[in-house]
Amino acid sequence: MIRIVLAFLLLARACAPVNATPRATASATEPSATTPAPTIAPTNAPSITPSQLTEVTAPDVAVTAGTFPILTSLRLRLAAIDDAVVQGARAGVEQYLRAIDYYRGGQTPALPISGRSLAAVAAALKDSATPGVTREFALESLHVDRHVQKPWGTHAYVDVTVSIVDRVVSGTGADQHETGMLRLSGDRLRVTDGWDAENGRWFNGFGPLPLAQIRTEIVFPIAEYLRGESWTRTSVPSRWTFGGDVSAFARARAQRVAAIDRAQIVSRVFDGTTATIERFDTIDGIWSGLATVRLEGTLVTTNAAGRTDRVPFERHVRVFLFGSWVPEVVDEQTPSGAWVSGDELALDKIDVDRA
Repeated sequence: MIRIVLAFLLLARACAPVNATPRATASATEPSATTPAPTIAPTNAPSITPSQLTEVTAPDVAVTAGTFPILTSLRLRLAAIDDAVVQGARAGVEQYLRAIDYYRGGQTPALPISGRSLAAVAAALKDSATPGVTREFALESLHVDRHVQKPWGTHAYVDVTVSIVDRVVSGTGADQHETGMLRLSGDRLRVTDGWDAENGRWFNGFGPLPLAQIRTEIVFPIAEYLRGESWTRTSVPSRWTFGGDVSAFARARAQRVAAIDRAQIVSRVFDGTTATIERFDTIDGIWSGLATVRLEGTLVTTNAAGRTDRVPFERHVRVFLFGSWVPEVVDEQTPSGAWVSGDELALDKIDVDRA
C-alpha cells in the first residue's frame, strides 16, 4: 500500500524557512520630521510630468558578519480543537491530496517537498504505480490529535491521524488504503510533514536554524522598510506596506513619514546602509520570531533649492521572520529607547497568509 508521508514546505518567505548583546537605545541623528522647514527659494528645475514618474528603488542593505544570540524565549501552547480547526485541517489535507494527484497526472511538474519527505514520496509513488491504471486520492477520515499555537495565537501546527484511499478510476486494479499521521502548519494549515512509522519520528521534523538564513531573511524587509521612506524628483513615494495599519507601529510610522514636507524635501534616499543583527528571539524548532537589528548608514536629502545634505543615521528595528507571510519590519525604537509599538506588535494580524 502506498505510504502517504508527504510534506509540503511553506514558501519561506517563509514562508519556506550563534552570539552579541543588543544595545538598549538607538540614536536618531536624521532631521526631525516635525521641525519647521526653512523657507526655500523656488528652484528652476524642470517640472516632472506624471508619465515620467517611476517607483522608488529599494536601497541596498549589507548585513554585517559576526555572531548573535538565538534566544528561544518564545513558547508554544496547546490550544483548543474546535470545528474551525477540524475543518481547516480537513481542507488542508484534501488540498494536499489533490496536489499529489495533479503531480502524478502531469498537471504540475514537481511536488513542493524536500528532504526525507521527498525521498519517501518518490519511492511510494513509484511502488504504487500500476501500468494502465489511473488513481485518485480521497480522504476517508480525519482526527485532530493536537493543536499547537504560537504565543500570539496563530497556528504553529496541527497533528492529525488520517485514513486515505487511493481509488482506481480507470484500468484494472485494487484500491489502496492507508492510515497515518500528517502535520499541518501555517495560518491556512497546509501539510508540511508526515510521520515515519518505521523510525518513530517525523520525516522532516524541526531542523536547525543556520545563522546565515537569518542574515539572508532580513535584507528584503529592511530594504522595503527604507524604501517606504524614500523618494526622488522623478519617483512617487512608496505607499505600500505589508501590514497596513493593523499595528500601533505602522500607524505611528505613517504619521512620522507623512509629516515630512515633500515640497521642501524633494529627494530623500538612504545610502550605505548596514544591518547588524543583535539578537533573535524565537520558538525552538518553529523559528517564527523577532530579529532585533541595528541600522546604520547615510540619509541623503535634497531640498527644493537643490542643496544636498548627507546625515548619518542609526536606528533599531524589529523584523518578524519565518511566519505565514513574507518577513517585515514590525517595530522601531524612538530616540529615547522606547519601542514605538509599546510591545503590542499585533502579530496575530501580521502572521497571516495574505495571498
